[in-house]
Amino acid sequence: MIKYLVEVVPLNIIKLFLAFLTTLALTVNIITIEKINTINDGFSERKNEATWFVFQLVKEYSQFVTEVRITPVETKNLWLHFDLTWSRFDIILNSRESSNFIKDENYYYFFSDQFERFQALENSLKLYESGKIKQEALEHRVVLNFNEVINFINTNFRLQSPLFKKNSYDLERLLLTQKMTTMVLVSLFVIIIVIFWIESLIRKSIYRRDPLTRLMNRSALTYDLKPQFSQNYYSILSIRVLNLDEINQKYGIDYGDILIKSAAEKISSLIDSRFKLYRYSGATLIALSKYSQSIQNEKTLKAMRDSLNEPINLGDLELIMDISLIHENNVHRSILLERLTLLSRRKAASHNA
Repeated sequence: MIKYLVEVVPLNIIKLFLAFLTTLALTVNIITIEKINTINDGFSERKNEATWFVFQLVKEYSQFVTEVRITPVETKNLWLHFDLTWSRFDIILNSRESSNFIKDENYYYFFSDQFERFQALENSLKLYESGKIKQEALEHRVVLNFNEVINFINTNFRLQSPLFKKNSYDLERLLLTQKMTTMVLVSLFVIIIVIFWIESLIRKSIYRRDPLTRLMNRSALTYDLKPQFSQNYYSILSIRVLNLDEINQKYGIDYGDILIKSAAEKISSLIDSRFKLYRYSGATLIALSKYSQSIQNEKTLKAMRDSLNEPINLGDLELIMDISLIHENNVHRSILLERLTLLSRRKAASHNA
């Protein structure tokens, strides 16, 4: 399955595609985080500044109300706090930080209307100074306007405003996007690990496998012997094509490859399943088993010889293999590598030991 997928879509193309997706997801993730921070910082900064101005207004307004209630009224202080309260209204309505916030919150019309009502109190103050209205009437007008401001602030600065709800919605949407891109990044990271693991398996398979016969090669045999050295004795089956060099020189290496490939296919179909077959060298196949007693009887060995000795028909050309088939039992692990090397070099005639 892995081999088929790699043949259809090369690993390099998959890597490039995954790198593109990872870069895209990472970019979206970073942009989303920046937007979240911008919304949080911008909203918090504007809200904090506007709230500070509003409560400064309440503070000065309450001082103005206190001065109105004092008996006797100190006119100088009364006008001072009137002017200070006026300036607080002006800041809320006209300063950039505060006006933007209260406009977004739809509070502008309320404060603008209250400012006009407050400005109208100037005439009431002048009438009081001239003695045309009493202190109780002035106090009633001032307290009435002040209570409207207080009730509005207590209601709207406690409940969630439309701007706050909008920002909350935007933040939830951005957080969802950020969560999804994070999940995509984690998934891509896992896929990349799997891709590299698959590539490692493929490279390992290529390194350990003979490309012609698809058998395990000498490196694989050396690697496999490490865990198998826990056994004391082994069985070895050596198959050597003695006339490979002659075929290569006479007909070309393509015909020599045909001999080796044919020998590998025939041995693989006949050998006992407890043997593992390797291409040990150019002309030698080695089958190794951790079972010390003979598991290849004479009948099977004869069938192998007969099959290997059958001519290979290639149109007008007929090739015959000159085979050395050697079977050894009870090979001690201390001399196993030595025996394998010796068998791969042996050029004697067909033989059974």
